[in-house]
Amino acid sequence: MQEGCALVRRERRYLLPSLPRALAQGVAALIEERYIVGTGLSLRRTLTPGARTAGLGPVLTLGQRVRTSARASERITLTDQLSADQYAALARLPADVLVWRRYEVRLSSRKCGVDVFSGELKGLVVAEAAFASPEEAWSFPQPVYAVAEVTGDERFAEWSLANTTAGQLVALVAEYGMLLR
Repeated sequence: MQEGCALVRRERRYLLPSLPRALAQGVAALIEERYIVGTGLSLRRTLTPGARTAGLGPVLTLGQRVRTSARASERITLTDQLSADQYAALARLPADVLVWRRYEVRLSSRKCGVDVFSGELKGLVVAEAAFASPEEAWSFPQPVYAVAEVTGDERFAEWSLANTTAGQLVALVAEYGMLLR
């Protein structure tokens, strides 16, 4: 493993009714995350558009996310980059898998990600904005086209979504007044 890092991540997440039309023809990173059963650890494989164009392989990481306090928007994220052999060895462990495409956008002058999920979660679109301070996080306005903010709803955390069935997703978004297409 290469030298890892730990950082406090402040984020807000929003449920969107669909992929914003401006992104429909855009390029996105392809992310596969494997949540290793019983450990709280995840393996992430990210293939960015730039890496594809340059003929490079995916970025492989081992990570762990831990909530820091009662603030729903904060968590500590620990990550280490892995070699292909290390990733392959850990990928043999039982895991819940989540796959999505991440589009980079600007919302209210801030770089954000819009995640479009596949498989059992087809139709789920979530926007995520990251911040340096709690004040920045809470002063960020909810995007006008967002159905609801889901920052504090752990059912929208990636590790939880990896265990969500299509039927559960329909019921979950219905709680926010949304129907999946």
